[in-house]
Amino acid sequence: MKSNDKKLTLKYRAKTFYFASFFLPRKIKKDIENLYIFCRYLDDLGDDQNLNKISSCKKLKIIKDQIKKKKSSYPAVRNFINLMIKHKINENIPIELINGIEYDLKEKVTIKTFDELIKYCYRVAGTVGFMFCKIINVKEKKLILGGIQLGIAMQLTNISRDVVDDLRMNRIYIPQSMRSYKKNDRRKILANKSIKNIISKDLLVLLKKADLFYENAWVSILELKKKYGIPISIAAELYRKIGDKIVLKNGNVWSNRTYVNFFEKIFFSLIAIYKLYFSKNLSLKTNIENKVVLTLKKLNVKFN
Repeated sequence: MKSNDKKLTLKYRAKTFYFASFFLPRKIKKDIENLYIFCRYLDDLGDDQNLNKISSCKKLKIIKDQIKKKKSSYPAVRNFINLMIKHKINENIPIELINGIEYDLKEKVTIKTFDELIKYCYRVAGTVGFMFCKIINVKEKKLILGGIQLGIAMQLTNISRDVVDDLRMNRIYIPQSMRSYKKNDRRKILANKSIKNIISKDLLVLLKKADLFYENAWVSILELKKKYGIPISIAAELYRKIGDKIVLKNGNVWSNRTYVNFFEKIFFSLIAIYKLYFSKNLSLKTNIENKVVLTLKKLNVKFN
C-alpha cells in the first residue's frame, strides 16, 4: 500500500469507524475498507483547499464516466468498481454520492429548507449507508431505509460538529428556514459572539432532528444479524454521542472540535451492545421516514 493510500484508510482518517470496524466480520472487512477509501477519496476532492475547484469538478466527472464504464485507472475507484460488481451495487448510488460532492464545490453553499438538507445528506452519507447494506447482503427495503437514515443522522452530526470549518469554506448547511440568523455572511458569523450564540441554539434543534433519524436507524439495527448489528450499533452510538456532547456544551462548537475519547468509546460500545440485545418495542418515526422516502422517490432511487 502506497503512503497516500494508507492515509485514506479508516485508521488514519476515521477513528470512530476504525474503532467500530474491529467488530466487523473478517469476510467483509476489506470490502468496507475499500468502500471507505473510495468515499474518502471523493470527499478529499470536495474538501481539500489545496485543490483547484475546477480541476476537482473535472476529476469527479471523469470518475462518474469510469463508474458507468466499470473501468478506472485510479486505484481507489478501480477497487470500488470491483466492489460494486461483486455486491451488485446500482451505479446510480455512487453517482448520487458524487453529485453531493459536486454540490460542495459550489462557490457558496447555502441550504434553504430541511427537505433540501435531507436530499444533500442522502447524497453524501445516506448513499454510503445504502452501499453498506448491499455489502452485508441486506435486501429488505425497510432495513435499507434504516441504513440510509443512519447515514443521514451521522451527516447531521458532522454538520453540527464542523460548523466552523464549513463556514471557513463558505458553506452553511444549517437550513436557512431553521436559522434564527438568516443572513449568509460567514465572516460576520465567525467574528460575532452573539450571532454564534444564536447559531448554537439552532444546532440544538438540528441535533434533535438527528436523534429522530438515529432512532429510526436503531429500529432496523435490531433486526440485523448480530455479527453486523454489533459494529453498526457501536458506530451509531459513538457518533450519536458526539452530538450529545455538543448538546451538553449548549451547542458551543466554536472553540474546539468535539470528539469521543478512547475510554468513552469503550463505555458507549458496551452501552450499544446492551441496547442491541435488550432493547424492545422501539417505535419508528414515520413522519421522518416518509420525508426520506419522498426524497428518494424524487431522485428515482431503486432498492433492487
